[in-house]
Amino acid sequence: MSLARSFRKLAALQLALVTATSVAFLVWVGLAAAISAWFGGGIALVNVTLLLWRRERAGQGRALSAGESIRLLYRSALERFIVVLALFAVGMGVLQLHAPALLSGFIVGQVALLLIKND
Repeated sequence: MSLARSFRKLAALQLALVTATSVAFLVWVGLAAAISAWFGGGIALVNVTLLLWRRERAGQGRALSAGESIRLLYRSALERFIVVLALFAVGMGVLQLHAPALLSGFIVGQVALLLIKND
């Protein structure tokens, strides 16, 4: 499956799940929490984008040895971890967003990875 098609499928599901979560927070907590849920969903989208981008780049290059593949896997995981951590720091620390909503938006956005069958 191409990067663009994978991204569209995941982004559409993430959008639907994060929208539902954001609406729930809007109804029960308020607008600030709904915005926080959207920010969390955005973090999940960035995480998935990095994952798919790395997968596409690895597939286009030369065949890698087992050691090179493992190093690429660890590097990709570390990059994604640092980016997600930095975005959480911005959301919770700098922007002072509603933490439970932000975390919920992120988790719901990540659930899309479990629900989409990767080809």
